[in-house]
Parts: sequence; structure tokens; C-alpha cells
Amino acid sequence: MCLPVIYFGFIFIAGIPAEEYSHLGQHASELGINGNNAAVILFKTGVLLTSISLFLLATGLWVSYKKRFLLTGILTFTFGVTFVFGAIYPIGSPWHGFYGFGLFIMILPFVFLYESRGLLHKKLLERLSVVAGLLMFLYLWSVIAGLDPVNYRGLTQRLFGVVVFGWFAMLSNYLSRTQKDQ
Repeated sequence: MCLPVIYFGFIFIAGIPAEEYSHLGQHASELGINGNNAAVILFKTGVLLTSISLFLLATGLWVSYKKRFLLTGILTFTFGVTFVFGAIYPIGSPWHGFYGFGLFIMILPFVFLYESRGLLHKKLLERLSVVAGLLMFLYLWSVIAGLDPVNYRGLTQRLFGVVVFGWFAMLSNYLSRTQKDQ
């Protein structure tokens, strides 16, 4: 549930000492090639902690729910792997995004809904999962199609992060409460 705080917290803090960096106009990964070493270290630390959080979430899904969330766990774990590659390889390298492998994130909410059938008792979670998946698709499509506004690509990426990590936090919160009730 702390994924949004880790991800956004480190990006925000790394932006403070960064040289000529704009949270509104630049992607977070640009902090990884900034001239200020503290900004680079803070950014990479946040990315790696985000990865660890995703690995823990995937492991928790497998341990708590066994095979029910097998694909959700695999996709979550793999999304964490793409973050490791993002920390190791600087922006501009095809390895930075693991050759775009993380694009599957837009189907993750739908895979979760499929695997959770019969478990969910909250229509709100179902609806928010559908909206999150559609917003993820819309953002990633706009980036690939060149429709992401250049002067606001940092802002649009942060909004995408709110959707992605907000969905993960909502999912974690709901499933942890469901586990306690059983």
C-alpha cells in the first residue's frame, strides 16, 4: 500500500537537488542522467525500492492466494523487473524500459478482474480496475502515438503513476482487508 509514497516521494525528493529539472516537463527517468549525483542516487534508490515493493506484492499474492492470482502476481513481479532495468540502464537505452516489456501493465487490472471472479464483493473496485486499465491504455497509446504534450510529459507521466500505483494500493488494501475477514 506504500507504493505511491515510495515512487512519488523519491522522485519529488530527487528533483530538489537536480540541475535544471522540471517535474512538469520531464520524465522521472531523466533524473537518472542528471548532472547532480544526489538526484541520480535518490532516483535510482526510489526506483529500486518501488521494484522491491512490487516483488513483495507479487509474493504476497502467491502466498496468500496460491494459484488464484498467478497471472496477476507474475505481471506485477515482471513490472517490478522493468523498474530494475530502469534503474540500471539510463533513459535512451532500449534496456531502460526492458524494450517496452512493461506495456502489459495496461492489461493487469483486467487480468486481476478475471482472476478475482467470485471473490470481489465491491463493485467500486471492479469499476475502478476497468477505469485504471483504460486510463493506462490511453496514456501509453498517447505516448507511442506522439500525442503526449511535450511541455507536460512529466505531468502526464505523474498522472499515469497516480493511476498505476493508486490501483496497486487500492488492490493491496482491499485484498489485505479481505484476508483479515476470512
